Parts: sequence; structure tokens; C-alpha cells
Amino acid sequence: MIKYCCTLMLCLLLATNAGAVPPAPWEADEIIGKTAPDFTLKTLDGKTFSLSSLKGKAILINFWATWCPPCVEELPSMNKLYLKYKQNGFEVVAVDLDSSLAKVKQFVAKNPLNFVVALDPDKHVAKKLYKVTAQPTSYLINIEGKIVKKYLGSVDWFDDSAQKEIQELLQ
Repeated sequence: MIKYCCTLMLCLLLATNAGAVPPAPWEADEIIGKTAPDFTLKTLDGKTFSLSSLKGKAILINFWATWCPPCVEELPSMNKLYLKYKQNGFEVVAVDLDSSLAKVKQFVAKNPLNFVVALDPDKHVAKKLYKVTAQPTSYLINIEGKIVKKYLGSVDWFDDSAQKEIQELLQ
């Protein structure tokens, strides 16, 4: 637990630009129960991705970075969860907060991910729309497009409780 708290704090410090005022941690809680803010970002292959293209699906949005150990740790279980439930209308969108496209491409080449990886190098979507204060931060969105839950820190996405939450969203 201490390892994750210290690593999470390091990720928070590295993610905060000097002189920039990050969102207050409680601001992320204020968007729970509201319609998920739509956004449009580029994907690794240069295509444009909009959250609204997934309308009617249960969605897990994960804000992460390649330099963040807890982020990297949770990606394999997230990928496994996606592969299990994608046929049921479940989608995962990993919004990377690195500033280097090359680093993200290199990472995904070594660690294949089957879901959408979108790039938010200026962190506008993360900080302004989703009030992300640390990585990883994830949100579950129901089929009506409402944010139903926020997760702060690394999650084992393939454990029984996570799977139960996804199954409930898909009903």
C-alpha cells in the first residue's frame, strides 16, 4: 500500500506542470452522476477519436502515462477485461498523458493493447474535462453516458469486483 501511495504521489508531482494550478481533488467527484464530457483526440495511428462515437456502450476511460508504474501495472488486466466483455458492448479508452508520441508508440509496440489509445499531450481533456489530479485515474460510464464511478490509483481490472461492476453496467 505504501509503495502505491508513494508512486501515486510521484506520478502526481511529475504530471503537474510547474506554475499550473491543477484541479482540486474533490472536483473529480463533482462529475460523478453527470453526462461524461465528450472529447476528440488523436489516436496512435493519427486518426481522430471522439468519445461520442461510443454512444450506447459501457465505457472505461483510463488516464495514464508510460512513465507511471501503477498505470503500466494495471494495463494488462484492463486489456484482459476488455477482451472478455467487448462483445457485450464494453469499450476501454486509454487516454495517454505523455508528451511524446514516439514513447507511447514504443510502449504499445512492446505491450500490445487491444483498445483505443488516445493522446492528450496538453492534458486538456484530463485536467479540464475530467478533473484528473493523478495517474492512473479511471471512470466508468454507463450506457446512458453518465459517469457512475471514479477510480484513483491502480486497479486489478480482472478481479471479481471489477468484473461484477462491468456486468452490472452491461445489463
